[in-house]
Amino acid sequence: MSIPVPSEQADAPVAVRLDKVRVEAAGRCLLRVHRLEVRRGERVAIVGPNGAGKSTLLRLLAGLLAPSAGEVQVLGRPAQEVPRQAVGLLMQGLHLVPRLSARENVIIGALARLYGADAWRSWLRLYPAALLHEADSALAALGLGEYAGARADQLSGGERQKVALARLQLQQPQLVLADEPTSALDPSATQQVCEALLALSEPAGRTLISVVHDPELLPVLATRVIGVAGGEVQWDLAIEAVQPESLHELYRSRTSELFSGAGSAPALSTSIPYLHPAPSIHSRSST
Repeated sequence: MSIPVPSEQADAPVAVRLDKVRVEAAGRCLLRVHRLEVRRGERVAIVGPNGAGKSTLLRLLAGLLAPSAGEVQVLGRPAQEVPRQAVGLLMQGLHLVPRLSARENVIIGALARLYGADAWRSWLRLYPAALLHEADSALAALGLGEYAGARADQLSGGERQKVALARLQLQQPQLVLADEPTSALDPSATQQVCEALLALSEPAGRTLISVVHDPELLPVLATRVIGVAGGEVQWDLAIEAVQPESLHELYRSRTSELFSGAGSAPALSTSIPYLHPAPSIHSRSST
């Protein structure tokens, strides 16, 4: 299934292409995608219930997982051959270095930019003043300026999430893959993270693909939404076409699987807010 590509991206190169892809483990199919394309510059959200295959899809694109069958192309190359600097990951677990300061964890994102005569600086942890300033500015923009010197293992989960995002800003990747980037964040932190993700994806050609669970954030982070359930793409829609009923049925499909054979599936206990008009991230509470 495909959707019309916005005119400003219609001629853009393909950032991601999956063709006849299957991922299997222990005799079970975790993900099956006949064909999927994302063009450079698009902002795409992936939604669906737990176990739907969303994180598996991100791991495929990151080159962390090889398909059992089919082809995964990222930025014009097989996913596992793409230079790591070109793909930025904001994944659950974050992969910060616990003993390093927030500032040094952020600078890790820019190490590929230290080459030639400056390469020795990374070995001795003697970084150029301009790079230190860039790291501190990225942390300050996320409200972590006073924690730049704190060890990563002394920060809260939300603070570590912001450090990982600041690291991406210094990495300057062409493709950003974010797995539930606002999970467990309060509204103020959610606003900061969303604004930073949007700023990261603004330069021409940068692509943002996020797994999103909060329906209110879909119009903020994405112009296109892909619904996944049961390891398959169920629908692929422009944000304007996504209705609460589509989301409800997508999540209900997983509920039906869980309760098959045990009577009818119960109604979902949470309501899904109407998505239009799109809420502004600035309208969210900062408390």
